[in-house]
Amino acid sequence: MLAAAAPVIAILVPASSDVLAAISAGWLVAGRTMLTWLEQRGTRQAATVQELFDTGLFYLPWNAALAGRPPAPEDVAAAAAHIEDDTTYRDWYSIDLGDTPWPGDVLLCQRQSMVWGRRDHRAYGTVILITGASWLVTGLIVALIRDFTLASYLIKIFLPSAPAFLDSIELARAHWRQATARESTEHRLHDLWTAHQANPATIPVTECREIQDASFLLRRDSPRIPAPFYKLHRAASTASTAAGTRALRTQSTSKP
Repeated sequence: MLAAAAPVIAILVPASSDVLAAISAGWLVAGRTMLTWLEQRGTRQAATVQELFDTGLFYLPWNAALAGRPPAPEDVAAAAAHIEDDTTYRDWYSIDLGDTPWPGDVLLCQRQSMVWGRRDHRAYGTVILITGASWLVTGLIVALIRDFTLASYLIKIFLPSAPAFLDSIELARAHWRQATARESTEHRLHDLWTAHQANPATIPVTECREIQDASFLLRRDSPRIPAPFYKLHRAASTASTAAGTRALRTQSTSKP
């Protein structure tokens, strides 16, 4: 917000240009250090709580070597206390599993999570890049219309916006990397299901545990997606993953 508002303020109040440039530089340093660390720490804690939920739901063993000790019940309760509306967290795995036996049902739930995340990360990365590029072009147009010199453009528009430009590029790349990594695990899930689709009960539990390890690492190292964006795409993601699951289950039941 600061990086987006700074050029507008600098144009409306020219005397504030130097101050805004300094503030933007300070914000850039803070964002790359302390704020990034806090965000990563919160993401790791959330991934561990999600892992506790998944392993309990899927009847999978806890991997202490990867995730450390399970979070204490008090820590889970404290985290949950910050959620005012838990509606979106109910029916987390919303696909119809029918009579799919364990651990086939686990594999399908893991697949829904992987596909859902891959779609959201790829879409959000594209939105971020388009937004950053649009803001850069807007700044150039404003500079041309107001006949700014190169120095005026750099001080009044580009420097205050630099953190936003850098963030848009780095975040877009981070989300696309996350989408690519999820797609790779998604392919592994699909191949595993295909190999055991005639009898999902024969899927090795160790394979499900390894996929759960991959899911934990992806969640732990994942860039965040804002809640409004997630909610905006929730209906479409629910429908698409439900359709994909139905197709897989139908394929397995129709095979002679």
